[in-house]
Amino acid sequence: MTLPVLHIWPGHWGLFSIHPPSLTAVLHLQLTIPGKFSISHCTNPDLSPSGTLPFLTHGDQLPLSSLSSIIKYISSLEGDTNLDASLNSFEVSQKTAWCSHVEANIGNLVSYMLYSLPANWAKLTHPTLAYSLPVPQRYYVPQRIRNMHRARLEAAGLWNQQPVESKSLEAAADHKEQIAQTFQRDKVVQTARDCLDIYARFLGKNQFFYHGRLTTLDITVAAHVLLLSKPPFPDTLLSDLLTDSYPTLVAHAERVLERSLEVPAPLESRSNSHSIWSLIPSLPARPAKSEEDVHYERMTWGWFAIAVGSLGIYLLTMGSPIELNTSDDTEEGGM
Repeated sequence: MTLPVLHIWPGHWGLFSIHPPSLTAVLHLQLTIPGKFSISHCTNPDLSPSGTLPFLTHGDQLPLSSLSSIIKYISSLEGDTNLDASLNSFEVSQKTAWCSHVEANIGNLVSYMLYSLPANWAKLTHPTLAYSLPVPQRYYVPQRIRNMHRARLEAAGLWNQQPVESKSLEAAADHKEQIAQTFQRDKVVQTARDCLDIYARFLGKNQFFYHGRLTTLDITVAAHVLLLSKPPFPDTLLSDLLTDSYPTLVAHAERVLERSLEVPAPLESRSNSHSIWSLIPSLPARPAKSEEDVHYERMTWGWFAIAVGSLGIYLLTMGSPIELNTSDDTEEGGM
């Protein structure tokens, strides 16, 4: 029997992946179909139909290339695979809205820690990304990834332009820069508090968000909190905030991770080799054609063949309709 293959960005720091949607997806599969899927570490999003990770392949099924479609597909399989089965229709719609809020807002905090803070980028994120990539991609892809996050963080007011070192600045200018950076960091901490307070109140003293049972919201929140608390950040601005002010969210994330580790680890399919072919972007997978599309395409090519054949027969039997008569021109030229 063919197992589903989940294609995710590689993991570090004791986590399955350093990419929030990829980590959410693998945690979900670990807690619904443990031992019945495999993972493939992927650093080339061009292999996905949508150009983004994660994506799921399963036998002859079309690749699923969004987190929501992956979860929906897994939830439709036989067995106890629907983590939200105990929720009523209102709670399901509410849960969907909460998950979108997590991906947007806590996702911004994760991106800030990984890509915006200069020390974290230079000493942790950039080396981690480069290590996962083949030559020569490791020399330019990490910066390209950072630039993709920059637009999102600038829109949220979370982009930090502070250089790693500023020894060339004069003392007065350096002092002014430090004041500006302190103000910026305080602003980020307040933004993080405004976001995390909501989930700390929602969770309260419960183990999980809904009825004491694990749902997709728990997995989504846990994946993002783990990426704020687990990496060994040189600049621990938000990881310290989590540990000191939101221990219930940290304990909740650890609880979800521990459950995913209690079951058999996912199988690993053959990873993408770092060869010269990895330099060539892959075309997205083409969707399968319906019988109507195939019939229409055959009729089109058939009509085209008949038209070309008819023209060829006409030219063979009747000759060229264009005759060149140069005799008069010759005579006129001799006058």
